[in-house]
Amino acid sequence: MAATQSQPDFLTTAGNMLEFHENMDRNKPGLLELTGVSQHGRATTSGLNDYDYQSLTFMKSDETHNLQQLRTISKSSIPNEILEHFKHIKCHCTMGLFPEIGRAWLTIDSEIYIWTFNQARDVAYYDGLSHLIVSVGLVKPRDGVFVNDVKYLLVLTTPIEVIVLGVTFAENAYKEMQLMNRPIFVVGTDNVSISVIKGSEDGRIFMGGRDGCLYEFFYQAESTWFGKRCKKVNLSQGYVSLMVPSFLKVFSETDPIERIEIDNSRKLLYLLTEKGSIEAWDIGRDYTHARRLGRMTQNDMASQAVGLITTLDPSIFKSVKAICPLTADDSDKLHLMAVTQCGVGLYFSTKSLNAQTGPPSDNVLYGQSNQVSILAETEPPKGLYLYHVRLPPGHTPNATTNKPKQVHAAFYTEGTMLMITTQQQEQDLLWSVSSAPSVNFPYLVESTALESLDGVVWGMAEVEEPSQSKLKSPLNSARSSRKVALLTNQGTQIIELLKMADILMQILLACNGPHHEEVKMFFHSKNQREACVTALLLATSERYRGGEIHLWATQAFMLYGGEPCFQHQKFASANNRNVANQTLGPSPNVSVARDRLLMYMSTPMPNTGAAGNSFPASQYNVPLSPIGINQQTQQPSVNNENSPIIFSAKHDGLYLYVGRMLRPIWQMRCVDDNFCSKLQVQDCDGLLCDLLALRSFLEAHSVHDISTSNRAPFESHIDRTSGYSNILINNSHMPLTEQRNLSEQAQVEEKRSLSSLNLFIKHACEVISLWSILTHHPFQQICLQLSPEQKKMLKCCSFRDLFLTRSEVCAFLIISLINLYLKDKAGVSDVSAKLRDKCPNLYRHEDAVTSKATELLMTAKNSTSRSEKEQCLRTTLHICKEAAPTLPLHSICQQFISADFFEGVVELTAVCAAKSDPEEVGIHFYNNGEPTEDREGYTCYATRMNYYKEVQMMLDHVYQTSCNKKTMQEQAQSHIQPKSVPSTKSSTKQTIQKIVSQTLQIKDPLIHVTLYEWLLAHEMLSELLEVVEPSLGEFLRRSVSRNAENVILIDLLWKYYEKNGHHAQAAQILDNLAMTRSENITLEQRIEYLVRAVMCMRNGNVGSSITNGIFLKELEDKLDIARVQKGVLADMRALASRNIEAASAVKELNFALYDITQLYQHFAEPFNLWECQLSILNCSHHNDPLLIESVWGNIINSIVEEPGTTHERSVRLFTKMELLVREYGESGACFPFAFLIRELEIKACQLKLPEGIVPEKLVTMNLDVELLLEYYSRMISMNERVWANEGNEWHLIQSAIRVVSLLADNAQTIWYRSKRRIIGKAQDIVAGCLNICYQKPDTNRLQHSLKELQSRLQRLLI
Repeated sequence: MAATQSQPDFLTTAGNMLEFHENMDRNKPGLLELTGVSQHGRATTSGLNDYDYQSLTFMKSDETHNLQQLRTISKSSIPNEILEHFKHIKCHCTMGLFPEIGRAWLTIDSEIYIWTFNQARDVAYYDGLSHLIVSVGLVKPRDGVFVNDVKYLLVLTTPIEVIVLGVTFAENAYKEMQLMNRPIFVVGTDNVSISVIKGSEDGRIFMGGRDGCLYEFFYQAESTWFGKRCKKVNLSQGYVSLMVPSFLKVFSETDPIERIEIDNSRKLLYLLTEKGSIEAWDIGRDYTHARRLGRMTQNDMASQAVGLITTLDPSIFKSVKAICPLTADDSDKLHLMAVTQCGVGLYFSTKSLNAQTGPPSDNVLYGQSNQVSILAETEPPKGLYLYHVRLPPGHTPNATTNKPKQVHAAFYTEGTMLMITTQQQEQDLLWSVSSAPSVNFPYLVESTALESLDGVVWGMAEVEEPSQSKLKSPLNSARSSRKVALLTNQGTQIIELLKMADILMQILLACNGPHHEEVKMFFHSKNQREACVTALLLATSERYRGGEIHLWATQAFMLYGGEPCFQHQKFASANNRNVANQTLGPSPNVSVARDRLLMYMSTPMPNTGAAGNSFPASQYNVPLSPIGINQQTQQPSVNNENSPIIFSAKHDGLYLYVGRMLRPIWQMRCVDDNFCSKLQVQDCDGLLCDLLALRSFLEAHSVHDISTSNRAPFESHIDRTSGYSNILINNSHMPLTEQRNLSEQAQVEEKRSLSSLNLFIKHACEVISLWSILTHHPFQQICLQLSPEQKKMLKCCSFRDLFLTRSEVCAFLIISLINLYLKDKAGVSDVSAKLRDKCPNLYRHEDAVTSKATELLMTAKNSTSRSEKEQCLRTTLHICKEAAPTLPLHSICQQFISADFFEGVVELTAVCAAKSDPEEVGIHFYNNGEPTEDREGYTCYATRMNYYKEVQMMLDHVYQTSCNKKTMQEQAQSHIQPKSVPSTKSSTKQTIQKIVSQTLQIKDPLIHVTLYEWLLAHEMLSELLEVVEPSLGEFLRRSVSRNAENVILIDLLWKYYEKNGHHAQAAQILDNLAMTRSENITLEQRIEYLVRAVMCMRNGNVGSSITNGIFLKELEDKLDIARVQKGVLADMRALASRNIEAASAVKELNFALYDITQLYQHFAEPFNLWECQLSILNCSHHNDPLLIESVWGNIINSIVEEPGTTHERSVRLFTKMELLVREYGESGACFPFAFLIRELEIKACQLKLPEGIVPEKLVTMNLDVELLLEYYSRMISMNERVWANEGNEWHLIQSAIRVVSLLADNAQTIWYRSKRRIIGKAQDIVAGCLNICYQKPDTNRLQHSLKELQSRLQRLLI
């Protein structure tokens, strides 16, 4: 099931080429570009030029043979039993078609008759009405409303009511139609005559009234509280019109609705009234969301058309007789075509034109967004706009046909419009106007054909042939002709609209083979690639296999498919490299071709002055090869970049053929959300039939035959180059020898591309064959057996992926199919043989070996004997080792795991890895540090690691099983003995240790890495550290280098080094991590790294070398500074909420560690972080008294200046001082005691704090009392004026009194040896204070207090 070595190459080549041609095919000009609207950004006209209409003779070299573009395939008359009822007609008769069921209908008064129009066999009628039948409609019912037997609803209207009948069909071979006797719904018409009925694909019923209103017949399965089961809703009248009195509506003019058409692809509805007005509606999901987009009257249309064409009679634009919706397949931007009585085609859109200024670019490709006038595809419909007027045949200067007159019906499908004109009173004429034969022109060219009919046409509709396949393939559309039924008063005539394959067959039959100028003319008049595709349709058709048509079409394909060549550099650059064969004429000159494009455009046409306004035909006809541009050929002498290859039309036609064949499924998801196949059995069979037909064609005609021109006897009359090679010959000045070499190299390149296509076709056949086999089995059950990862892959997989890149999806689907048989204990020989026959490259020999191994594993699981089970498991392992690595490893390993054969998983994955990389390139890649430039090494490395994922899955299974058992034991703890719980843990641990031991026995370090990753992911760190393999250290080192912020990995690495005695290395790693400049490491982590590094260096095993001592001292210094930085960071975070620069500084502080100078200059000083400055000065032992006193002063001022009451500020001040005293009280220079006492006293004086509060607080801080007395004594002796200036000249004396009082109160705590000295200092303070008081008036109170204190001190000395 694994791809061969060459498979990715040819799949990539074929896939790229297929998508290249598919994109070109999808981007070919649409109706908006063909009409010139996209290029000019405004409404345009056509039909006035001779080249706008051509007959099929332009494909022929002479007038010998007549070509038909339509033919009558059958005629049937009205059944005689119905004609007999015409004798009883009273007042009304009408006819029509029900193409959905292949029947026609006729009403005579109140009776309706329905019969099959392809053969007059089944006739049904209904005569249960008592009133005249006014209108008839057949609608497919909504899902879920009726029983499955009701296939359609027949809607009949009379002047007073609407009747809905159920339509069923018999189960026999004739499928007779049966009408239910009783009506399902009956609703009154409210005196409004219903003129037309139309149903949508989703079962909604719309009716047009004679009052000009649009109605919807709403119905549902059951009645509800809020509505009836059915009702008639007027969509045209809003709430405002309901309030208008009915007698006022009598005076308003009505315009009855004559026709309703629905575009189901866009949910749009169009109305045509009797007076020629057109309305566009967005019908939405239901009637509540329906809205009218716009209305255009007959006069409005005529006025706009006359504005575009002023030279014709305005009357030809009036009286619209038919409207034809253009589905999304017909045109993605034009939505409606209306046909007037004179055959003028009016093209409308419901989206506005987004016109921009500036001319269109010269190099705009078809299908790409033009710079001018594009319709926004995402824009919702919002109106009705006329964008193009197409005049009918007969208005060109040299017209040979008459103009259509009295058009009364029209029909449009796939580029062909059928018009019914009144030739005589009882005979109509059919006009066929088709653009299908003219796909190579960059503007709208149509061919015409006329055919007389037997009578007057009453109805016209496309015959819907039953098709089992739901795929809408462009190839099937080109192969099967559309059929249109015309209902006349004489019966039914079925017309077949012939496709290009039918026209080529006419030419081949008329010329009796391909060797004729007329066949050559067919290839030259069309785009050559399209002509080759047409020839392939006949050559691969099952209908013509073995006949002359098959042979002649194959010969024509070979003869006129051209040859590959290299486009010369000079010629390519001169013509912007977008030149290919000219389909408009024999001249190869591109400028002439562009000029001719302008000549072909109809007039008047706006903005046709510049040649760049037209699309070059060459941009679509022959694209440059993507292989020639992107890849190098095998010959070094050819530079493909300067000489891109131009493949032959045969080559491009084959790729186009395959692209159109696979287009319906190319981007289709393989399964839906419920894992049901989106490609049904009948779709597989049809697609496989087409693929096998093409495969047979390619096998019958080798690549050498296709890529080389076949020489014909009359080659002198045929241009061998066929337009492709003449580019090189006519425009190159190279020598003939070099031209011949380039031509040979081009053929080699084309052969390589065609070989890739041939192999791709074989691969696609096998994939579709496999899918067909799968769909013949219970597909959903097969998918549900897949693993979650495989289910996810399958759900996301498209058929493109299945063809090109997802061969493994086919592999595990095959495995699931085999497992389905094994699960049911059924033999796999039959399905295995079928798989080998239908898809031998997807189901190979090793797959059969895998199936055998699976059977042995199932035997081992069911075995009761331990020895027999062990033998089966060993045998299975031996077989799998032989088939490795091309076996479904995951499936086998899962079965090994279910059998508890864990050793087998380890050994098998190791063998698969070794066989997939026998040169050990992946191991070399890992050991060399995984260099990015070694792509081969990385591929082998990834392959090995992918195999070793199975070991991780096995460990996951063991671990999850243990967790599940533990949970179950906890839930049932009351029924299980507690001793059994640890036994489960112990058993699981032993199992994991055994797997670890077996894994480490493998010498591949990559499987060790897989094991380490699993242990790390499951937090089994102790088990991981028990490993003594050197590969663990390398693994941890690489993991830390990749994830520097992962603390767990760092812990494991230094612990690993520590456990193995490498303490210095552990400390070095931690130091490097701490100093790493990174946003992923916080300051806290850095400090922790440094702490751990210090611990490692202090270990006794490190040694006492000078280097280690210096390193330890550096670590300790870094740790001290880091702690200071932590304080800076804390203060900076508090400041960050009000300062943007501080927020940036927080990031910088976390980003790296800084030295003490940087912390002070860059952070503490600029942001006025005073406490941090003090901490930095203390840490650096900086002895600058003035600076230190300044910092302390700023700290005190910053606290006092904070808002709050005097008490609050006092509390904050002394609380902070207490904290700072604890930290710096013993620091010496950083604690200026005298300065602090003076500053605190000044602040207390300023704040008018209570007397003596400073001494009280300082004493409580356990400061030295003797120093306190000394500093107060000095301040008393200085007798400064500062106290008077602050408002209390006695403040210091009061504080001194308090200091001495506190000393006296706590005299017993003073050491007795210092008591006399300290009390003596206190007495000196008291004496100094008395001396000051004696010199001042009004100090009696202070003197009294001081004398009392003096006496008290004296007593303490006794």
